[in-house]
Amino acid sequence: MRRYKVRVISTLRRYAICLIWKGRLMKRLTIGTRASKLAMIQTRQVIERLQRHWPNLQITIEQIHTVGDQMKDAPLAKIGGDGVFVTEIERALHEKRIDLAVHSLKDLPTTQPESVRLIIPGPREDVRDVFVSNGNLRPVLAEPFAGEHTKEIYSQQELRIGTGSLRRMAQIRAHFPGAQLLPIRGNVDTRLRKLEAHEYDAIMLAAAGLYRLDMVERLAGRVVYLPIDIVMPAPGQGALAIEMRDEPEMLELLSPFNDAVTQATTSAERMFMRRLGAGCFLPVAAYGEVVGETLMLRGSVISLDGQHQVLA
Repeated sequence: MRRYKVRVISTLRRYAICLIWKGRLMKRLTIGTRASKLAMIQTRQVIERLQRHWPNLQITIEQIHTVGDQMKDAPLAKIGGDGVFVTEIERALHEKRIDLAVHSLKDLPTTQPESVRLIIPGPREDVRDVFVSNGNLRPVLAEPFAGEHTKEIYSQQELRIGTGSLRRMAQIRAHFPGAQLLPIRGNVDTRLRKLEAHEYDAIMLAAAGLYRLDMVERLAGRVVYLPIDIVMPAPGQGALAIEMRDEPEMLELLSPFNDAVTQATTSAERMFMRRLGAGCFLPVAAYGEVVGETLMLRGSVISLDGQHQVLA
């Protein structure tokens, strides 16, 4: 009898949640995100999936300006590093001004508050980094990754390469020791405008952002995709994260959107970073993938000058 009662209560609870989110008792949800074009596109992708599952759900977007967005000219490490793109959004979530938050997973600190949970929707976008070049520099940027016999010729090129990431700086120095590394901040459009104004010869970006912004065709012939086994990505790169308060009803509603493979691989990457005590202050890279029934994790720590690398 006791087992029967538990089963009935569980069924009634699920039905009540369905009533709430089908719009009979509650039909409004506020999602917080950054105000950038990329963040808005990512959030709308999440909204489309939610509304396909819960068609009567009304969702509004709350644009939140983070410290990282406001201080566009300062290096990330100088303005706090970890959390500069999420702290204000998490505060809004804690204060219940928003119900959910959508982030690029790589922007989230590896240690989360106990009061929040993460849903990792799939599929994960292309995890690779890319060079976007000016003019006819694409062959120069691509050759060091084509074979050792050409590396010495091209690696001495005094290219002006823009990036704001310590990891990317170290990786660039490893392959282009003669390059001049210049800081660059701002959204993808801003960075491309600076590139096209010839402030840089090339900039280094995440491929995922170009795909989500539908820029790949526009930049055809100017993009060099960097092999993962040579230029390993940041932990969580290419994945999205839905952050929510740790409430059973929210978890039950959102758990269908969690991608088990993406969550497993990115959790391993983020744990690797957390165990090293790394963040924006240490050049750390990691990439996990599921092969058969095995999760394979590769990790890398690189010296700032790019001359030394420890692989795991």
